Amino acid sequence: MTYELIVPPSIRRQIAGLPLSDQAELIALFNRLPAEAEQITDPYGLEVPDSAVRMRTAGLTRLIVVITINDSQVTVTIVRIYDPLGD
Repeated sequence: MTYELIVPPSIRRQIAGLPLSDQAELIALFNRLPAEAEQITDPYGLEVPDSAVRMRTAGLTRLIVVITINDSQVTVTIVRIYDPLGD
């Protein structure tokens, strides 16, 4: 199943301020998320079996991306982009 990717305006502004190498890595991730979200991310916190909404993370070179997958709305939403070395 292919999900709709949602990137909130505040996250878009954050991405615009990142180095080009980080932006390129995020774009590559975003291109894969709608069809492969479960395969390319890891559970974030407690995974509740058969839950319609799951929170997951993807680790990139310098960033950690937190997403929610909502099966009932068929969406993948970027919740936060965290730079553990820069925040």
